[in-house]
Amino acid sequence: MSEVFSFSTIYRAYMACRKNKRNTFNQLAFESNLIENLWNLQGELSTYRYKIGRSLCFLTTSPKLREVFAADFRDRVVHHVLVHELEPLFERKFIHDVYNNRKEKGIHLAQKQAQRYMRQTPNGFYLQLDIKGFFYHLDKEILFEKIKKEVIESTLDVSSILYLSRKILFHDPTQDYVFKGDKRKLALLPEHKTLFKIPKRRGLPIGNLTSQFFANVYMNDFDNFVKRGLKVKRYIRYVDDFVLFSQSKEQLKAWKAEIQRYLWEKLGLILRSDTKLKPHSEGLDFLGYIIRPDYTLVRQRVVNNYKYKKAKYLKEYEAQRGKMGLAQIKQFLSVQASFVSHAKHANSYNLMNKVGNINETDPFDYTRI
Repeated sequence: MSEVFSFSTIYRAYMACRKNKRNTFNQLAFESNLIENLWNLQGELSTYRYKIGRSLCFLTTSPKLREVFAADFRDRVVHHVLVHELEPLFERKFIHDVYNNRKEKGIHLAQKQAQRYMRQTPNGFYLQLDIKGFFYHLDKEILFEKIKKEVIESTLDVSSILYLSRKILFHDPTQDYVFKGDKRKLALLPEHKTLFKIPKRRGLPIGNLTSQFFANVYMNDFDNFVKRGLKVKRYIRYVDDFVLFSQSKEQLKAWKAEIQRYLWEKLGLILRSDTKLKPHSEGLDFLGYIIRPDYTLVRQRVVNNYKYKKAKYLKEYEAQRGKMGLAQIKQFLSVQASFVSHAKHANSYNLMNKVGNINETDPFDYTRI
């Protein structure tokens, strides 16, 4: 039997998946009959009879309206199985300055690297580019060939890995889903930002671990083209938002033309029209921060979102005369902790005192719960 689909492998994937989905309905339902569910899943995978279940579709509004297809917990376990096998194979091929969905990377390191690159190019410029409808325009055939090429040349179980990669990659969640919320709002989405209206050969569902990992696989050759083909020394990418730094404005314009051509010819992707080519002194709006060579501020939209959520919770607290449930209080404290964690990576002392109320008395009276 392939080690890829052994019981121990699937159990390890279940434990990894469980970390981020504690006490959700699907997770609890799966755990109610855990051993049998894991054995059944192992049997389906090892005999290539695995069937993907129903997805949950919903819309998010922060920071903008987006369509999300979330896989069932059982399928998320399988996603961890696949990524666990593929990640070491591709991680050694990823360039240093790709910061999304990778161990020991993330938003805060990307923000600090951007500031470092600004300081290395005094009185310089940055070119900020974004791909239009990124997840919805990834070509599945191109992506599968990239995975296939690396797997065949590796020591992995080729048959099992390619079977599962194809199964997940070419699954169409629009054929079996439950919608949560007001379905009429789907009509508000642009045609290039919904899986319901794009060609079936294209698009990955936002919300799955595999989609996030596949996105880096898809862009890896592009990243290497920028670094080794164009010889760009200072380049950062976070999903579909990437920035190049240089002391020459003309050099950045020339790089943009090459990047535009590569994305279209090799990956079938196009850039959004709102390209930003600005001097460092004007600040780089990147990952929730306004970054300048000498200091960093929290983006105003992030501050406003937190102020809105805080005011909403306090209003509800007062309306319930201090008897708000523990779950609601924990939810707000989670929002507050997230804001504080984001703000502490900026020059935010005055902001924290003015908006965060971190040094003020806790607004909740826990003795009255």
